[in-house]
Amino acid sequence: MAEIVRLDKKGRLVLPKKIREETRISVDTTLIARAKGEGEIEIIDPSILMTKAQSIGAKKLAGWREGAHEATKLLTKLAEESRNETA
Repeated sequence: MAEIVRLDKKGRLVLPKKIREETRISVDTTLIARAKGEGEIEIIDPSILMTKAQSIGAKKLAGWREGAHEATKLLTKLAEESRNETA
């Protein structure tokens, strides 16, 4: 959906109700505005970005086993050596 909007003298923009309803953006929501290029602006609800980031993180970490991580193995080995030296 596209709507024609205008900036007022103070640089404010009003999002039409149809756009707010379609995007499920409610009044008083804090949004991120980002310049995309000459004459182009992207407006994003940060909660959507967080949801996407969490989804990406969950996919990348699927199957992660802390015990199988090299740093964990090294720390476990160092802790065992330290215990053996003090015993």
